Amino acid sequence: MIAKGFSYGLQKSISIGIGYAPVALTFGILSLQNGLTVWEAGLMSLFVFAGAAQFIAIQLIGQGATIWIIGLTTLVVNIRHILMSFSMIRFFSGISLGRLSLLAQGLTDESFVLNSKLLEDIRTPEERSRVALGVNVGAFLSWVIFTFVGAWLGNQMNITFSGFNFALLALFIVLTVGIVNRSNVFTYLFAGILAIILKMLIPGKVYLLLSVAIAATVGALIEYYRESKENLEIKHE
Repeated sequence: MIAKGFSYGLQKSISIGIGYAPVALTFGILSLQNGLTVWEAGLMSLFVFAGAAQFIAIQLIGQGATIWIIGLTTLVVNIRHILMSFSMIRFFSGISLGRLSLLAQGLTDESFVLNSKLLEDIRTPEERSRVALGVNVGAFLSWVIFTFVGAWLGNQMNITFSGFNFALLALFIVLTVGIVNRSNVFTYLFAGILAIILKMLIPGKVYLLLSVAIAATVGALIEYYRESKENLEIKHE
């Protein structure tokens, strides 16, 4: 098997970059409309790199919200990354804390889905970390560059647009479909059904976190018992 590394991950990140482009352009334009400068918009993408949270943040900034309200709101929106991090850690046993921290900085919904698919077929944790870094860097650069471009365009001309808000969600759906298979389809269906039920019972967005956490736990338990059963059968043969 040919070793795969940073360049392989960077190449695979092109699909994310294509999806990020219109969304980042939109963010850059909206940032200026909510009172940010070109540099402030670009630096937010550079240092924050959290698409949905950034859109929420600039709306709150435009409404004059305090820094504490902005920070707390974006924290709640991004808390799902804790669950994604727990899911990804299985690929990187033995990798240093410094490298893991670097990979964590690049964790987004889209990079999580793409890495989850790619890393299954890669042999060693070291190779996986290089591929994941390539994916993350490619996604990160596209987001930052197109944010600057969008902010610059918004500063040069009066732009009105519609239809971009669904782009990030659509990209996530496309990437997710690629990793659904017979062994994990129950977990995805269970998470979706549970989210619908909890949305009717719980106010706010907490239902999203709960549905994912519960479904992931159930899916992990099912996988654990399935592997235990298979190992037991092998021992008896």
